[in-house]
Amino acid sequence: MNRNRFVFVMPAFNARETIQYSINTVMMQNYPDWGIVVVDDMSTDGTPDAVQEMIDSYNMPEDRLKLIVNTEKKWEIANVLEGMKHADDSDIICRLDGDDWLCDTDALAILNYRYDSEGYDAIWTAHRWSFTHANMSTDLPNDVNPYEHEWVSSHLKTFRKKLLSGVKDENFRNSEGEYFKRIGDQVIYLPALYQAAGNWHFEPIVAYHYNIELNQDTFHTEDAKFQKDEALELRERGFVE
Repeated sequence: MNRNRFVFVMPAFNARETIQYSINTVMMQNYPDWGIVVVDDMSTDGTPDAVQEMIDSYNMPEDRLKLIVNTEKKWEIANVLEGMKHADDSDIICRLDGDDWLCDTDALAILNYRYDSEGYDAIWTAHRWSFTHANMSTDLPNDVNPYEHEWVSSHLKTFRKKLLSGVKDENFRNSEGEYFKRIGDQVIYLPALYQAAGNWHFEPIVAYHYNIELNQDTFHTEDAKFQKDEALELRERGFVE
């Protein structure tokens, strides 16, 4: 079996208390071919120091754990795009936030098997919201436009980097020409799925722990409303050819 290289792009902001655990869950994978790119977006709590501690403690080279520290605020989308520059087109991109973690040590081994044996271009898994059984990911019909279908391709999102090679930068920007800020799940993944043209797969293992406090106000905050507005704009516009 061929071994793909999985590159985790990890944007982080004030994640000092969780980011070492997040990184450790990648290091604990039973599959050896991976790298992590952390993009710190002007943290004020010492997040870069926590990452550097791991680089120094484990003597990790840049192709294993790379730290990028912004000198100006860029927000999620620009950070993900920056992180992806440090992966090859042959790599598989994985999205992992600095305050979330993997919860299956065989996740990459299973994903590699699917990518290699079935030739998929994009695969996502099931997840859990905090320590609950809640999960919004499921199958996506292979004959639909992902922009027009409900969002079912959540965490863990993975895709071959080559899918976004040559995709117009406008796909990641709003109507004002600025990068979208907070709806990163869809801004990055919908163009990838569109390019995959149905060659995608939902793997129902619970591979991702979404570290969020779930309560009756979770989806009614100003931030949640902002993300919803961004998603509506993105989907109404669709893919920019």
